[in-house]
Amino acid sequence: MMMKISNDVVNIYGVIKEQKGEVKIDGEKTAMSVKGQESLEAEKGEAAKSYINSLPSELKQVLERVFGKDISLDRETVQVIRNYMERFSGNIEEKIQVLQNLINKELDINMNNLKLVHEALLGKDFSELLKGLGISIDSGSKNQGSSNLRSLVDEIKSLIAQGVSLDKILDHMESRAESLDDDTEAKITLIKAANEGRQAAAYRMDDLAWRIINKALKDLSEETAEDKTYKIEQKPDEIDFSKLSQFQEGHEEEYLTSLLAATGLSGKDYLVTEITPRLREAAQSFKEIKREIANNLDMAAKYIEEPGATNIHNAKVNLQKTIDLLDKAILKSDIALLGDMKLEKELLKADNFLQKAKALLDKGDYDKAWDIVNKVKNSIEALNWKPSNNRVVHLASLKEGFMESPKIEDKLKTAFKALNDNFKNQDYTPRKVYEAIRMMGEDHEGETARFLAGEKVDQEDLHNNIKSLLMKFSDKDGVASELVQKISGNQLLNKESNGFLQSMFFALPLVINGKISDMKVYINSKKDEKKIDWQNCSIFFLIDTKKLGETGVLLQASGGNLHITVKNDREDLKEKANTLIQGFKENLKELGYEVGSISFAALNAKDENKVVNSNHLTSPGVSSVNPIKKGFDIRI
Repeated sequence: MMMKISNDVVNIYGVIKEQKGEVKIDGEKTAMSVKGQESLEAEKGEAAKSYINSLPSELKQVLERVFGKDISLDRETVQVIRNYMERFSGNIEEKIQVLQNLINKELDINMNNLKLVHEALLGKDFSELLKGLGISIDSGSKNQGSSNLRSLVDEIKSLIAQGVSLDKILDHMESRAESLDDDTEAKITLIKAANEGRQAAAYRMDDLAWRIINKALKDLSEETAEDKTYKIEQKPDEIDFSKLSQFQEGHEEEYLTSLLAATGLSGKDYLVTEITPRLREAAQSFKEIKREIANNLDMAAKYIEEPGATNIHNAKVNLQKTIDLLDKAILKSDIALLGDMKLEKELLKADNFLQKAKALLDKGDYDKAWDIVNKVKNSIEALNWKPSNNRVVHLASLKEGFMESPKIEDKLKTAFKALNDNFKNQDYTPRKVYEAIRMMGEDHEGETARFLAGEKVDQEDLHNNIKSLLMKFSDKDGVASELVQKISGNQLLNKESNGFLQSMFFALPLVINGKISDMKVYINSKKDEKKIDWQNCSIFFLIDTKKLGETGVLLQASGGNLHITVKNDREDLKEKANTLIQGFKENLKELGYEVGSISFAALNAKDENKVVNSNHLTSPGVSSVNPIKKGFDIRI
C-alpha cells in the first residue's frame, strides 16, 4: 500500500511541477522540459529492464511469476525481494506465496511486511512458540487423565441439560470415548453405554436409554472421585448451577452474588460492581433490539405484500437494517457475550434466514420471502434474554485473573488460559470465535482506534490482550517477538482492500485432548454489503489432532446449499468421521443450510505446504479454495 501511495505522491508532484513550469516558463521551454522528462522516464525504464535481465535466472523467474512478464520494479524493491528469497526459510513456492499475498493485499513490498506475512503463513505454530515461551494453556491439573474424565462427564451432563437429542448424546459419547487413551476402563464404560443406549432407542425405549447413560455418568463420576488424592480447585464447569439463584430482571446483583459464591469468587465486590450493570444493560438492550427488529420486519412484510420496484427496494433496506441489528447483537454487545448459547444460535439463524429472504426478493419469489420474514419476526418476538452461567463465570474468572498479579508473565498465562476455556462446554459460536480472535490481539489496533474515537471499549481489553502483553514481555530468546510477528502477519492477511472478493486467514492455539494444536481457518468469498457473503463462500479448517492426525474440512456454500469435504490421509477416515459428520449436518440444517454432498479425500500431507496459484493463496491440500484475499466478517 505504501509503495502505491508513494508512487501516487510522485505523480502528483510531477503534475504540480509541470503546472508551475507553465506559469513561469514560456511555451517552448515547457515543451522542451516535458520532452526531456519523457526521455528521462524512457531511459529509466530501459535501465530497469536491463537491470532485471542481469539478475540470476531463478530470481528473474520468481519476479515474472509474481509480477508478470513486463516487470516494472525499482532496484530497491528488487533487492528487498532478493534478500528475502536468500535469507528466509522455506522453498521457492512458499516464498512466492508470501509475495503474492503482499501484492493481493496491496501492501508495500518491504522487509518488515515480508517478515510478518512469512511468519503468519510459514513460521512456527503457536503451539511450538508457546512451549518456547514456557507458558501452558491447559487447565493446570496435576492429574490430567482424571481432569479429562471429569471434564468429559460434565460436558455430557451439560449437553443433556441443554436438551440435546438422545442420538446426539450417544454420538458424542462414542466420539469422546476416543480421547480416553490412558483410561481403558472409562473408555469401555462409555462405549458400552452408547451401544446399549442405541439398542434401547432402536426399540423405542428412550427412557431405558437415558437410564443407561445416567448410570454410566454416575459410575464415571465415582471413578474420578476415587482418583482425587489431593484437593482440586473447583472449576466453573463443575458447578451445580441448579442450586443458584435464578436470574430475574431487577435482581441481577442477587443472581451474580450467588453465582460468584458458588464458583469460589465470593467477596470480590469489584466483580459484582462491574458485571451487574452489564447484565442489566444486556437485558434492556435486547428488549430494544427486539422491538426495533419487529418494526423493521413489519414494514418489510407490508412492502412485500404490494410488490413493485420501489417497495421491493424498501423491503430489502428494512431487511438489511435488521441483519445489521442482529450482527450488532451477536458481535458488538453483551447480549451474546453473556447470553446463553441457545439465544445466540437463534439470532444467527434469524440472520441467515433474512439473508435468504433478500436473495428470494432478488429472484422475484415474493411469497416465499414474505413467509420467511413473518416466521423470523415471530421467532424473535418469542425470545427472551437470560445470562449463561458459564459465560458470566468465564468473564468474572478472566477479570479476577488479570487483577491477581501485576506481572506480565502471570497476565499472559491468564490470557492464554482464557483462550483455552473460551470454548468449554461445546460452546462453539460466532461470538466465541470473535472473542478468541480479540484475546489474541488481532483487533488490537482497531479497538484502540475506536477507543480514541470515543466509542465504548473496555480499557482492560486493550491492555490485556495477548499481543499487547507480549509487546511488554521481557524476551531474551525472541520467542515473544515471533509471536507478535505471527499475530501481526495474520492482521495483514485480513486487511480489507479494493475489489469484489473478501477473504481472511487466522490461526488459533487450541487444547484438544490435552495437546495444543493450531486451528487454521481459510475463508474466501464474494463481498455482500462489504461483508462476507456467507451463503456463497468457501471455508477450509485445518487442524492436527492426536487421533486423526492432520485433518482438513472444506465447506463450500452456494446459495445456502452446502457441500462438505473431509480431507485426511487415513484409510479409515470415513468410518471414524461419519458419525460426527451426521451430527454436524443436523446442526447446519438448523441454521438454514441444506447440506448436499459429503465426501472424503486424502489431504496429501506430503504436498501440504500451502499450494498457490497465480491469483490467490490456497489452503493446504485444497487447491480449489482461495481463502486469503480481502477482509473479515466473523458471522461466518
